[in-house]
Amino acid sequence: MPLLMVDPARDPLPPEADVPVPRGGAVTVEVRQGQLLSIETVVPGQVAELFAWTIADAGEWLSPHHTRVFGGTFELRMGTRLVTNRRRPILVVGRDSLRHHDLLLPASEASVAAVAAAVAQAGFVVPRIPDPINLFLETQLHPDGRIEVRPSPARAGDRWTTRVLLDAVVAVAAPSPSLANDADHSVVTVRVRNEVTALPVDLPVWIDEGAARTAASATAGISPPIESAIVPRKRHDRR
Repeated sequence: MPLLMVDPARDPLPPEADVPVPRGGAVTVEVRQGQLLSIETVVPGQVAELFAWTIADAGEWLSPHHTRVFGGTFELRMGTRLVTNRRRPILVVGRDSLRHHDLLLPASEASVAAVAAAVAQAGFVVPRIPDPINLFLETQLHPDGRIEVRPSPARAGDRWTTRVLLDAVVAVAAPSPSLANDADHSVVTVRVRNEVTALPVDLPVWIDEGAARTAASATAGISPPIESAIVPRKRHDRR
């Protein structure tokens, strides 16, 4: 349902596109109301940082902070409307195979520089590089106030898809781990589609088996096994 438009696009939609993002780099694409924007991982464990500005006014941009307040949560869920700094919905989440993302952390200095360069190369003038939506990044808030950043559970082929609600310039950065040596390789793909049927088939929704066992044990009133705290979580890559 979130991928269905309440108000159809006013004009014919522009051509579809697939844009690769190299590790440590950033790209920009223009999207129009009614199009589908998908961000897809090419390699396991990769994070993507999403930025956007409205074409009508670069002073209006996608804001994770306003999105948190607008939705009353710091989690991205199916049907979540991502809003701008003027509280207008710009994207709505329609498909998500991983369902682990972050609305709290800022971009790294390297990502900010990469996005600034990509936006300038596209000839789009923006007043600032705002904080991003951190896709495929797993964070956890602890009762003592700590924010724990965990390794991304993303599989190759995990995809997050939204319907575009406002014409926008979108930038996507692919942060590079300090030891990465494949900066010339594509690690994220940005897909722009005009029809849902033009999208590849999504992976099955990722399940954290350790968390599922802990939840089941809590529901049953028994303590989880001690080894569950030290055994690495399993990642399913069903392709």
